[in-house]
Amino acid sequence: MTTPPLTAPVFTPHLSINSSEQLADNAVHLWLLDINQFTTGHYTYTEQIMSSAERERALKFVRGKNEYIASRWLLRKVLAGYTNLAPEAVEFLRTAKGKPYLPQGDIHFSLSHSGHRALLAVAKTELIGVDIEEIKAARDLLGIAESYYHPQEFAYLQTLNEEARREHFYRFWTLKEAFLKATGAGISAGLEKIQFELAGANIRAQIAASLGGDTDEWQFHQWALTAQDYCALAGKSCQPLEVTWFDALATPAFP
Repeated sequence: MTTPPLTAPVFTPHLSINSSEQLADNAVHLWLLDINQFTTGHYTYTEQIMSSAERERALKFVRGKNEYIASRWLLRKVLAGYTNLAPEAVEFLRTAKGKPYLPQGDIHFSLSHSGHRALLAVAKTELIGVDIEEIKAARDLLGIAESYYHPQEFAYLQTLNEEARREHFYRFWTLKEAFLKATGAGISAGLEKIQFELAGANIRAQIAASLGGDTDEWQFHQWALTAQDYCALAGKSCQPLEVTWFDALATPAFP
């Protein structure tokens, strides 16, 4: 029992960003970075544009330092284009729930990274969240689902063969993470508090009252970047969200 495979995103060749005016109210721009393509020059440049706090944090990494630095490049280079600021001048603050935001303007964003990929969503929609996950081998998927997913999701996963179970486990996971990042609640709010039903590319959600309960304006999108990488987008908007994909290392987006 499997659903049709998700389609891979279609990338716009490039985008020269110079103003937030180029971002429509219902648009979501998704910027994908292949960290394997990051060069020594990129790392050197990024250390120059990072804040002192970011540089100090980078020094503390035992593993994942390169991924962290590359993600800061993605944030600062992309958001600088939308805000007309220099990359090193972009300032990040956090809400009471810990969700990062920009103190000026009407640009909102969500960042995720897994494996050698990082993904950044940029929108004027305030409640926006994105998650990317690289499939990991040798995980007790049913055990994790039994402990953290909605009981009906766990029951559904039990009916699937191994391949379909892995696919649906990660589809559920990325959708849940994207939603909880959009709200700012984080996974500590409870992955079981939002239940998803999947029928091919169609996604239906039921949200617990503690997380708002209202599903009317929530929209969910999902893609398979490769057979080993899934990602999802969650956004709340009264208009249908129009998603455009970009390769962050393509030129002339960021010379």
